[in-house]
Amino acid sequence: MILLLFLAFPFLIFSQQIDYEKSIERIIDWEEITDKTVKLEFVNKLKAIRDEDNECYLIFFNLESFHVIDIDRDGVKDIVYSGECGLEGGSTVIFRNNGESFDELLSVIGEIHQVSELNSNLPFSFTLRNYACCGGFTDVFEKYILVKENGNYLYKLQLREDYVSETVFPETYFEKPIAFKTVREKYNLRFSPVIDDTSEVARPYEDYGNTVRTYPANSIGYAIAEKKDETGRIWWFVRMDNKTAIGLEYTRKVGDNSEEPTFSLGWMSNRFVEIID
Repeated sequence: MILLLFLAFPFLIFSQQIDYEKSIERIIDWEEITDKTVKLEFVNKLKAIRDEDNECYLIFFNLESFHVIDIDRDGVKDIVYSGECGLEGGSTVIFRNNGESFDELLSVIGEIHQVSELNSNLPFSFTLRNYACCGGFTDVFEKYILVKENGNYLYKLQLREDYVSETVFPETYFEKPIAFKTVREKYNLRFSPVIDDTSEVARPYEDYGNTVRTYPANSIGYAIAEKKDETGRIWWFVRMDNKTAIGLEYTRKVGDNSEEPTFSLGWMSNRFVEIID
């Protein structure tokens, strides 16, 4: 039964309503140990087998950044670290308890932004927020789920979504995304729901205005929220699938953990798009 749930897990996760509000505080529902003394005793088991001089989560040791969680719902306590690591944006490291020691399943740059709701039958999944390093402008959300392949557990990257730091996120979202394609040869994705081509903004993509990228015709996106501006124009908050945008001036080299293609988040007018099934 558990194996079947693991197989179905990606579909369960991505059929859920989209919301980018931070929910790391929900991790408390997953905590197996809350008493600080008992928690420290358990985490010390990990410290005893790792190199304290080379592991940043031990160099910058903070007990509050460690979470004792049963990530795979097998009744055995595992360890999740998400916090300071001497890097901009922190680090997240996950260890699975194999009964004798701890196997490192994941080590990535960035801290946990969202966690899945506690479910006794589903493994621990989360969304990472990877901030742009060193004065960069593009941040990345990365969604990870636990899978079992060839008898081994691993956290697999399911989705990457990039956005610029100025992005205005919606307050509410659609229950279901609306799939569409652009019909104009050049159609702008903006970081706020308004046409602004004059404000000076310090960043590498445009010197003025709120345009993030310009998409060619037949680029596919998914509207997940909307807002009306003062002129009556309807703006959709969208996830643009960059793999479908032929000729887009775009680099997948955003974020620190992967070069997998991203979806780009932002606002797009719904005037010149075509809804698709």
